[in-house]
Amino acid sequence: MFHDALHSVSFYQSLRQTVSEWAVTPCKVELDVLPLEAIDMYGEPDMSSAYSLSGHVEVKLTPPTSLLCDPPATEEHFTLESLVLTFEGQSELPNPETGYAACRLVEISQELLQDGPVEIGHFWDQNLRDPQRWLITFNLAVPGWLPPTCSSSYGDGIREEPEVSYRLSAKATYRDMKPGSSKSLRSMCYPGYTNLPSKQTTTSRSSVVKLNRYTPLPAAHTLTTSEFSNFPFHSIEYAGSVHNSSSEIPKNVLSKLRVLAYSPEHIPIGSESFPLFLRLRPDGLTAEERKRLRLPKFSVTATQSETSRAAMSTKYAAKWPVPPPSDQPPNRLLRVRRRDVREYECGLLLSAPSGRTAKPVYSILPSTFPDHFDLHREEDSGAGYAFDEANTWIQMRLDVPLRDVLVDDEHLDRLMDVPVPRLRPTASGPLLSVAHSLEVALTCTYDLSEGGTEKVAMDELRLTLPLSFVQTPRRDPHQPTVELLSSRGAPETRQTPMPPPSLPYAQSLPAYNQLYHSNGMLREDPTPLPRYTRNPEDAEDPPPAPVVVCKQTPSAKLPLSPLRPASEAAPEAEPIA
Repeated sequence: MFHDALHSVSFYQSLRQTVSEWAVTPCKVELDVLPLEAIDMYGEPDMSSAYSLSGHVEVKLTPPTSLLCDPPATEEHFTLESLVLTFEGQSELPNPETGYAACRLVEISQELLQDGPVEIGHFWDQNLRDPQRWLITFNLAVPGWLPPTCSSSYGDGIREEPEVSYRLSAKATYRDMKPGSSKSLRSMCYPGYTNLPSKQTTTSRSSVVKLNRYTPLPAAHTLTTSEFSNFPFHSIEYAGSVHNSSSEIPKNVLSKLRVLAYSPEHIPIGSESFPLFLRLRPDGLTAEERKRLRLPKFSVTATQSETSRAAMSTKYAAKWPVPPPSDQPPNRLLRVRRRDVREYECGLLLSAPSGRTAKPVYSILPSTFPDHFDLHREEDSGAGYAFDEANTWIQMRLDVPLRDVLVDDEHLDRLMDVPVPRLRPTASGPLLSVAHSLEVALTCTYDLSEGGTEKVAMDELRLTLPLSFVQTPRRDPHQPTVELLSSRGAPETRQTPMPPPSLPYAQSLPAYNQLYHSNGMLREDPTPLPRYTRNPEDAEDPPPAPVVVCKQTPSAKLPLSPLRPASEAAPEAEPIA
């Protein structure tokens, strides 16, 4: 009887062991890519520059688990034969007029196991079953010509979809060096596991990498020669004159008008306004001609023009080393795509031909901005500003306000399924190009009255200025700031160019292309450091102050083109004599 009981216990133990082996899931190798930070690029896109993207690839070994009971103590060994890191960039742009467009910008792969296979393994007992992790460092060179990360926002801005995005992923090839039991789930999932070590692959999830492009701010002392010394960028001068006009105003009068306009070289995204300076003077007119000529009003408009394409721009593909057409959609699909592409995949929205483009234009001025400004003095009886003296400039200064959302608030509810137009940086991308311009219209009148008949000729002279909106470098919370007086008289906070000595200088190191030309020659330093001298207290004579050379931005020329005037009442603006 004792023998039967012992036989029964052995049977149940054998059955339990068999069931446990069938319920044991195999040990798993998992990957995770951990980039350290975003990529900050500076200046214009440059094919000869590159930026470093570093981080870790985490290799995680998960112990076997059982569905019915605690798994027994086990030891696992794997050989990592290959670990490939891949950096991918893409651009996607859905548009009701051009359909869904997508292109691959870059694809870079790097083998991280340069010295051959690496063996990993661990022994787990019945109590400690924590996964084991190994970190493998990577340092990837990212081309300096890539466009920055950007996205589309919908409705109130809660939902965003990427337009230009970058991702990192890793793929490992490994070999399990421990044969398993023929009764386990491991042998069922991997045929031949009991005979030979199995070779398997695993891929990590994609990790999003943000790429920023900033325009460095010029040194503060170089802004002393700018027309806008309190604005963070230099001013650019545009000059214009009138030729071959068909206006009723005599040609010899219009041809002698000289117009100068000053606008910032760059405007930071996020600015509430930017300054504008206009100067007008007639050269070589007689006193009688100056008396007949008047400037009653002027107007300002600023726009953002977007060009959306159904396929990658041929100029962009010829200028930058993008992947060939065989690696572009639809020949080779993107790994990760936007969520709103499903409507085009299901046929609810049709994609346009590859040559189709859409060119919407938006005003970047608030809706409350006046249509035009009246110019007159009390002694002029409202007829307009007169040119009393020869070689005297009429000067007009204006702070041009900006808005971030380029539609009124009451229209946002209608844009829940359509991207909201916003103020963007000026750029020429693969699928979307953005340009900005400012147009100044000067209304001129000329008295043609003779012999008792009253006749006044009117013409509108237009000057179009290009604008450049840029992203400026992020502010380091550890760096001190100084207060400057803005153009409105309010204090303006600006970051100091260098960190305090207690912080690592690596936080403010410039990019390579800011220090050297593409041929390796050193660039001229606009703010050279003074030569080393002894402490003035120890020196016999105090050292002289270092000489700083300031350079002025060269002016650009732009002609005027006369158009027909538009007469409307508007608020008055006093000119500066």
